[in-house]
Amino acid sequence: MAHIATGSADIQYDSLALIPLGGQNELGQLLWIITFGGEMILVDAGAAYPSEDLPGVDLLLPNTNFLEANQERILALILSNGHEEHSGAVTYLLRHLAIPKIMAPRFVSQLLSQSAVLSQNQAESERLSEVLDTIEVRKPYQIGPFEVEWLQVNNAIADACALRIGTPEGTIIYTSSFKLDQTPVDGRFLDIAGLAAAGDKGVMLLISDSAGVENNGYTLSELSIKADLLKHVEQATGRVAIVFPGTNTSRLQILFDIAQMTGRKVVLLGESLISTTLSAAVTGNLIYDRQIEASTKQLSTLADKHVLILASGIESEPLHVLTDLAYGRNDEVRLKEGDTVIYSANVMPGKMRNMAMVLDQLLSLSVKTIQAGQFAPIHVSKHASREELKLMLSITRPRYFIPAIGEGRHIMHHAQLGIEWGLDPSNVFPMYNGEIFELKNGIASLIGTVESQAVLYNREQGERVTTFSVQERRALSLEGIVTVSLAINERGKIVSGPSITVGAAGFLKSEEWYELREELKQILASTVEKFVSESKNGLEIGAMKAALREVVMKTLRSRMQAKPTVQVVVYGYQAPST
Repeated sequence: MAHIATGSADIQYDSLALIPLGGQNELGQLLWIITFGGEMILVDAGAAYPSEDLPGVDLLLPNTNFLEANQERILALILSNGHEEHSGAVTYLLRHLAIPKIMAPRFVSQLLSQSAVLSQNQAESERLSEVLDTIEVRKPYQIGPFEVEWLQVNNAIADACALRIGTPEGTIIYTSSFKLDQTPVDGRFLDIAGLAAAGDKGVMLLISDSAGVENNGYTLSELSIKADLLKHVEQATGRVAIVFPGTNTSRLQILFDIAQMTGRKVVLLGESLISTTLSAAVTGNLIYDRQIEASTKQLSTLADKHVLILASGIESEPLHVLTDLAYGRNDEVRLKEGDTVIYSANVMPGKMRNMAMVLDQLLSLSVKTIQAGQFAPIHVSKHASREELKLMLSITRPRYFIPAIGEGRHIMHHAQLGIEWGLDPSNVFPMYNGEIFELKNGIASLIGTVESQAVLYNREQGERVTTFSVQERRALSLEGIVTVSLAINERGKIVSGPSITVGAAGFLKSEEWYELREELKQILASTVEKFVSESKNGLEIGAMKAALREVVMKTLRSRMQAKPTVQVVVYGYQAPST
């Protein structure tokens, strides 16, 4: 009996179905739908970050169209950790869906609550508090036809968990983002026993982190970078600013320890970092002497050698934070000669040129810069490497396997790793966002798709950005914009202008443009004069603006090979009312 209709298939009432709305072939935006018997739970609700070809877009968020059509079936949203890629879309989902319950580990709950308070949106804060439940790790929870248990894993963030999800079709293990850290900063180890117990009873499906699959061996422990970070801080004679991922609570603890060891005061920069620090302190995941804290207002009263600035943005923004510091765009801290900047984060693919420009700018300020890399082991991944991924397969021994959490190459390499480990190739499913994975009577297959195109979101304006507006912004960023303005009287005679302003265009500094600009004003004046003389039935301002726009576009294209967006503004003349 068909029960949940989708765009291309029917999900059967007596079958188990899983649908990723994000996180497949991309880093971030994780959201899984798990449904059985007409009821569904959501696993994670993450945001992703746009590439350079999406100007004006701050976040990519999961598409909620399918969920909005079936929201009466949603039983709960369950969260595995507090990273933006796993929980950054929670408030967005709450605006669009009637989610009756959100279940999360203690630190994740506190982080969500703290972030809601800092956002100063009382309605969202109240709505979140109504539905948010804090769970106990290793305690099974019955949610409709599903039994959900959170199992501790290692990660860069406190209270990160994998999920054991019992269903009528068998057990699902969702690893979330994980690694095997044998010297964890918080002393909490990967729950191998809990995962192995599930494996002994039988795991029908493993959904496992793929982001680190290209790295051989094991991912280094977070604690392994402490000595090098300490060395660089000790060697610095002036202020030290460390830029790192804002939800990395293990790194935060290490840096507070280093501040204590070197006699420096900690100054926090960035709303997300302040939220993470407060949440970690409240939940006991950050232990420090309150006397080492200082505010940005106290910077002028502290000796440079006693200052440790910790700066961060949300998940994928450390480079943005570093850029703002380098170019003096941070209102609270201005770098100066003698400062040391430590970049304790990855540079995302495609951002190396940006990083090089920032390093050049810091050099021009006489700021010493230390970047994570081969010669400065001051950053480690939060994702499992190949041997750890094999270990997860060996512990859980699944019948079916879905590689998840990664870009396309990560997914495919992890799928191949699963086959090399011993899985039947027909039991490995490297899925795309929106695909429907169905399990019925122990038989798995892909049966169709649902709409999954990401929502383009502008954080400040709080709007869904249209594809058209993105295309328009892209054109503006590449070719620029030319604005022509003039004022005419009722006879069409120019009484002011024409004036020409140009923004965000490559020809602004060329000698040809300075010469052409004055000539273009004469061309515009002649065009207006000709248009007025040829008008038989009064002035049509719309037609005049079109003629002016056309002549500007043709002139720039023929003389400078430029194709900017051209807009024309005409003041003064009012068409008679009819």
